[in-house]
Amino acid sequence: MRKKFFLTALASVVMLSGVSAKKATKEYQRPSLHMVLLTADAEKAKNTGSISITDPEIMGYVSNSWKNYEFPSLYNEFKIPFKEANAGAPKGSIMELVNMYNKPGALDNMQLDQMKAILEMTKGKAYKESIKHITDSLSNEVAHQLVSKWWSIQEDGTCSDTLLFRLACYSATQNAANDAAMTTMGAQTTLFNKLSGPTMNNTYVTFSKLDFYENEPIAMLVKNLTISIATIAASQSPMGAELAIAGATKGAEELYNKTKEGYTACATTALYKLNWNDSIANEFYGLWKDGNHIDMEKFKAMKFELVFMGMDNSTTTCFLKKEDKGQGAEHMVTKTIHKSLNKMLAAMQKQHEEFRPMVPVLGVDADGFVFADMGTKESIVDGDKFSLLLPVTDAEGLTSYKTVGKLKVIKGGVYDNENIDNAAEADANMGATDLKGTKLSKNKKATPSMFVKKQK
Repeated sequence: MRKKFFLTALASVVMLSGVSAKKATKEYQRPSLHMVLLTADAEKAKNTGSISITDPEIMGYVSNSWKNYEFPSLYNEFKIPFKEANAGAPKGSIMELVNMYNKPGALDNMQLDQMKAILEMTKGKAYKESIKHITDSLSNEVAHQLVSKWWSIQEDGTCSDTLLFRLACYSATQNAANDAAMTTMGAQTTLFNKLSGPTMNNTYVTFSKLDFYENEPIAMLVKNLTISIATIAASQSPMGAELAIAGATKGAEELYNKTKEGYTACATTALYKLNWNDSIANEFYGLWKDGNHIDMEKFKAMKFELVFMGMDNSTTTCFLKKEDKGQGAEHMVTKTIHKSLNKMLAAMQKQHEEFRPMVPVLGVDADGFVFADMGTKESIVDGDKFSLLLPVTDAEGLTSYKTVGKLKVIKGGVYDNENIDNAAEADANMGATDLKGTKLSKNKKATPSMFVKKQK
């Protein structure tokens, strides 16, 4: 990696006296994100056999891992009071299947289609459907709190557009924002109307259910199902049955031996987006009593919603020994779960282009290498492709982003920030991922005023 070049380049792109490029580009238009943890009803989960790690010390590490998770810096952290929801024991969890079907004789006399259905359930479809049912039921309450946050609504109906206006104006030049603030109410309203809707529409919520379980029982269930399915299928076609069963058994044993070691940290996450359109906005504006108050009774009765965008299951293997205790085990559990959460966000970004954040360009060296504030924590790998974005300001001072080139992460150029857990440590380390232009528009060169955005 070309870190020496990066440090030299970084020194030359200071935008304000005494301010680094990383800090100078901190305030820019980003998706707003709030993250909710779906907790388990411990007693119910225990009774239904849907948890596999019963050691309270290990379970404590799993719980604490969420509290210690550093919010992803490429999003605007949009905190609301709704931080946790009790998800009970969602149906169809992998450990529920293990406890139901790993018992001696549990698969005896079972039909072929039943076994195939159980094997399919180990992929988590039923579990995801159960979680979605829970998160859908929370939509109105969470959406209400998001709208309240954007408009700074208090219990007595007092409200303000200060926060919304400030964040919306990241899409405008400072001069345009200042001009609107210092001129007529009409000028402010015009700018606000253009920017507030898209800003609120760029608000997302994730609901994450964390699981941490031992791999061996799951590997055993898959092995038993595979052999049983092969045995039944072979019995229905006697020719070559013995050979077919032997082959399936060998394959199942090999898979079992490959997957039985260690533990798995799993983050099952549902992504939602705040729904804000002209119809909802007009109904909301009709609640205003005067310039600073709304009718709270009508506001509480108003229906807001989150739009479901998708759900992902990200898993990470952890080779934690059962006898491990103390800081070593806690460190391993926490890091593994954090890695699963990072993988989850990366998967959501891949699926949904609008959820992909822009990443500031921190520096460009003499050879044209571009340095961006991202790395392994954001699941960046060698060869990943990015669009190079140039901020373009129109006559009214509003900013949009024009693609002026294509970049590619160079081999060995991914910054390893997986184990950096806070912003101060990241700033001190001053690392970045290295990209090289593969196609740039005529007469265009990458500069620290630009951004990059990952391609699908």
